[in-house]
Amino acid sequence: MAAIHDAAVVFGRRGLGSLCRLRGNKNTTHLRSISSRVIVANNLQIAKLNANLTQPSSLLMHRPNVINQTRCYSSSTINLGNIQTESISKDQTITANNKGGDKGIFAKIWDRYSFQGQQKRIILGERLFRSAQYRANDPRWYTEALIPFEFRPRHAMITMHIWFLHKRLLIDTVDPHLALLVQEELFDILWNDTRARIRAEGVNELTVNKHLKDVQQLTFLHLTHYDHAFQEFANDDGKRFEELAGAIWIHVLNRDEEAYNDQLKRLAAYVEYQYVNLMHGVPDDYFWEGRIPWGDIPVFADMKGNDGKALDDPEAEIEGLESMPEPWVKTLTDAGSPYYWNTDTNVTSWKKPTL
Repeated sequence: MAAIHDAAVVFGRRGLGSLCRLRGNKNTTHLRSISSRVIVANNLQIAKLNANLTQPSSLLMHRPNVINQTRCYSSSTINLGNIQTESISKDQTITANNKGGDKGIFAKIWDRYSFQGQQKRIILGERLFRSAQYRANDPRWYTEALIPFEFRPRHAMITMHIWFLHKRLLIDTVDPHLALLVQEELFDILWNDTRARIRAEGVNELTVNKHLKDVQQLTFLHLTHYDHAFQEFANDDGKRFEELAGAIWIHVLNRDEEAYNDQLKRLAAYVEYQYVNLMHGVPDDYFWEGRIPWGDIPVFADMKGNDGKALDDPEAEIEGLESMPEPWVKTLTDAGSPYYWNTDTNVTSWKKPTL
């Protein structure tokens, strides 16, 4: 972890550009030939989540309507601390200090099955997912960073940021049991959003579940590829960096033979920085309120091609990519129909807001 921490220090003092230049002294022409092997068995937790998500429990399938309404307003002003206090007052057997590894069986049952417990994890799961989605949908990824604005690369960018949150939840010490429940909720929300995006692509409704299953398989391969890089090469900065570049080339750039080495290095440096940021930089108070300070996006304006020459300016307009005035975002209904949501006021509209 010392090597990763050093990378974070370099980023904090000099920015991602400096971290990329540190890597620039190495020959990177072989990045695109990196093996695409992924050791799926390295992460048993992912396998358990996969089994749970592909076979959702009857409880999750029969949530009250009021909870479904809560899911639609992830930025609401509901105070998670108040929800916890109210739940404690409902049952005197649960105390404020009954957290973490000391949590008893009744407290765990309360977290999973009580109305307040479900409400709390749904709200937090929504906040975490929307934070990751908002960062992944930043237009700079698809203009300056030259990532194709297509279904699979866009899904890979969301998956990348979900992985950061997933890793943070796994090491949580504030309330490990609730963290696992939030993790399940986070992936449930991801699959619901994925299903809506699949429908938005215009596929036949009868094939939606088949496409969702295919996307789930790709998603878990993507997640475990990052796990493999950080677990197998924790003490080898060079090989870890190459493995991350290979994962990005496979999953984000979809094995594009014309991808630029400079582009891969900057994206790999971003993954390394963001991993340290989520694991060690974000305070627990911020995280448990769903407030994620993602930091800066790398600067891609001065990227160079594989021939060493500066790249042309990116296209100003990308087909399908819409610029939205703050604080509006474009989102989808479960049927895949787009609508517009003001994250400050929770106002929604079918019409695109004007700049």
